[in-house]
Amino acid sequence: MQYVYQNTKMGEDNLKNLLPSVKNAELKTCLHKQMSGYSQFNNQAEEEIYKHSGQPKENSAMSKFAARMGVRMNALKDDSASHMAEMTIQGSTMGIVDITQHLNRCGEAAPAAKRLANDLLHFEQDNIERLKTFL
Repeated sequence: MQYVYQNTKMGEDNLKNLLPSVKNAELKTCLHKQMSGYSQFNNQAEEEIYKHSGQPKENSAMSKFAARMGVRMNALKDDSASHMAEMTIQGSTMGIVDITQHLNRCGEAAPAAKRLANDLLHFEQDNIERLKTFL
C-alpha cells in the first residue's frame, strides 16, 4: 500500500507541474482525468494504510524536487501536445514497470494491496492508450 500511495502521489504531483504548460484543450482534459484517477488511488491506499494502523510515507523532498525540475525543463524544451503526451506516457510506463516489480516481489502482500496495485497497473495501461492519440 505504501508503494501505491507514493506512486500515485508522484504521478499526481508530476501532472500538476505539467498541466500549466499544456496548451491543447483535449490533452489537458485527458491529463486532468488521469490526475483525478491518481488522487482516487492515493486516497484508497491512504485509507488502507490507516486501517492497518500505519502512516503513509511521503516521497522524499529531493525526489519531488528532481521530478518537478525534470518536468519543467522537458516542457520548456518542447511544449507541443505530442511531446507532453510522450512525457506522460514515459511516466506511466515507468509506473507500470515499478508496479509489476513490486507485485512480483510481494508474494505475501494482503489481497487488498495486490488488488489495488493491479487496478493501478490497468489504469496506467489505459492512460497510455488514451495518450497515444496525441503522439
